Amino acid sequence: MYFADLHQRLIRHIRARLDRGETTERRLARQAGLSQSHLHNVLKGARSLSNALADRLLRQLEISVLDLLSPEERPLCPDPDPLHQPPCETAQPPRRHRSSTWR
Repeated sequence: MYFADLHQRLIRHIRARLDRGETTERRLARQAGLSQSHLHNVLKGARSLSNALADRLLRQLEISVLDLLSPEERPLCPDPDPLHQPPCETAQPPRRHRSSTWR
């Protein structure tokens, strides 16, 4: 999975919420601190989605990157709640202990 894939999933997620009437382009753009025309151009593919803008949109939609993944893609974190659940311990690499010879 690459950032470009996550960007496309976020755009699809936003379009779905717009289609369901949960928000409007104008409202989401205002909440994320950008113009409606900029958001519109991102959604139709005329402008690229930066990582910073993606983060702002995720915050405004109150979702995390994990919400953009299918259950098969996130086996280490079942039913994540990004606002209240600590990171998955099993997904983190093992800690390295500093030996007395390492400096």
